[in-house]
Amino acid sequence: MTRVCCIGISGPSCSGKTTVTRILQRLLKQTVVIYQDDFFKPDSEIPLDEKTQQDNWDCPDALDFRRLDESIKYVLEHKELPERYKSNEANNTHDGSSSLSPEAFVRLQSVISRLKQNDTLFLIVDGFMLYWDQSLCERLDCKIFITASYDTLKQRRESRQGYATKEGYWTDPPGYFDSIVWPQYIKWNKHLFQGEDHSEIEHEAVQDVLVLDTDKHSIEETAAAVVKKLIEVF
Repeated sequence: MTRVCCIGISGPSCSGKTTVTRILQRLLKQTVVIYQDDFFKPDSEIPLDEKTQQDNWDCPDALDFRRLDESIKYVLEHKELPERYKSNEANNTHDGSSSLSPEAFVRLQSVISRLKQNDTLFLIVDGFMLYWDQSLCERLDCKIFITASYDTLKQRRESRQGYATKEGYWTDPPGYFDSIVWPQYIKWNKHLFQGEDHSEIEHEAVQDVLVLDTDKHSIEETAAAVVKKLIEVF
């Protein structure tokens, strides 16, 4: 009988979540991925930020958490993605997984060989607000939080061209990172942090989460730490 192991990979926009997700897809034998970005509401339903009057894609009301939870539950019960789930995010190519060298990948394969994968399906849930919703958080067997400094996140975000959406394509207007992305990240994730620099996770809020800073760790080091965590949990 196939078991389903649910891995949550969260963190701010442009921290490296999808890079880790796609490396795991290559390393693990059986995976399905659910991207939280596929559960944004239609463009016309994205709430306006009261202060800036800009579309606020970075708040809970921009996301359909009920449908996301139903999709995760479906995989847990049926061992496959819902037929209606079609991913736009899977077609986005702004991750850094291709920069992992072949030699590094072979080293990771050697480490992950210790993980018991027979009759196991790994469900990877990739999203910037996984640990805000308690019921969603409780479905995750292994919790990863990928982060980076304000300066790094801003540089990465502002270098991106845009994002495929439910009804079209979104490009950040000038100053959007400082007016929406960063303050909303702090607002909706502040329960996870200790201190004012928003770098230390409050482990009582999210138990047993592995926090990795991509300013301090290379892609290989980050992936290796995640693999080690999977071996410990599963």
